[in-house]
Amino acid sequence: MRHVKTILKALVSLSLLAYLIYSADPHKIAEAFFKILSADGVFYLILSIALAALSMLVLTVRWKILLFVYNIKIKLTKLYSYYLIGLFFNNFLPTSIGGDIVRIMKIVRISEDKTQGTASVIIERIVGMMSTLIMATVALAIIYGQFKNQKLLLISFVLLAVLILFFMSIISERIFTIIKRVLNKITLFEIGGKLIKLFEAIHVFRNRQDVFFKIVGLSFLSQTIVVFLNYSLALALKLPVNLSYLFVVIPVTFLLTMLPSINGIGIREGGYVFLLSKVGVSGAGAISLSFMNLLCFIFLSLIGALLFVFEKRHENLKEGGDIYESTG
Repeated sequence: MRHVKTILKALVSLSLLAYLIYSADPHKIAEAFFKILSADGVFYLILSIALAALSMLVLTVRWKILLFVYNIKIKLTKLYSYYLIGLFFNNFLPTSIGGDIVRIMKIVRISEDKTQGTASVIIERIVGMMSTLIMATVALAIIYGQFKNQKLLLISFVLLAVLILFFMSIISERIFTIIKRVLNKITLFEIGGKLIKLFEAIHVFRNRQDVFFKIVGLSFLSQTIVVFLNYSLALALKLPVNLSYLFVVIPVTFLLTMLPSINGIGIREGGYVFLLSKVGVSGAGAISLSFMNLLCFIFLSLIGALLFVFEKRHENLKEGGDIYESTG
């Protein structure tokens, strides 16, 4: 059943993407890409990749701060490599949580604590989504008079409220006690006990508001860098779009990618086309911008793939050496 859902989502995503490309005219999309071959275009493309790398670095610092609360001390460079490896799995697996699972496995191997490693990634995910949804909600409220899209604003507000309530319910002592009582009654496969350990790891942050505000601030900073990344790509493609308007496009597009799809493919491009068409950007230009945004992170994820291969090779050599020593 799971494979059927994945196939259906893939068909929907690829069909939508094919329709958008056909509607925008493939020749015009190709012409937009060729604009990058100019001297200015290449410069802005390199700058965009650098901004993508900087965005990932900010997220790595956010993760390091969370791990430090659990007294898990890992070098920033090592965590950054884990983030790039996770990005590779996110981009090349039919689910956006594949990379998170890989990162959890890496941390668990070092810390030997499944609960804290899992909690750090979950909190990071929740705070990241919360920050982006705040930006999306504000953006939709600002442009509401222009688009009058009440449903999208309502969805954004509800999702944000759910995330905030979830986080606050775990931090609240009274609500956390109720949750523990309920979970204690779930004895099947010790699921209740495992969830209690996980929530207890998150509950640690009830007295660390300073950490919470730091990671929220870093989340906003990362999203802001992604906006500048897209502006740099827009300059490379010579698209008539203002930086301020991209602060609307990027978070709202992220909100749209939460709809059923394969890593937002098709949905993301549709969001770019719809929103950028309001400021005079052609469908070909909007799709090109969306593609280039994705390609910047795919480039980084390929670096993550190389790091993953080298790491695996090093581990295999180390295990082979250990076996040789034990048999010698």
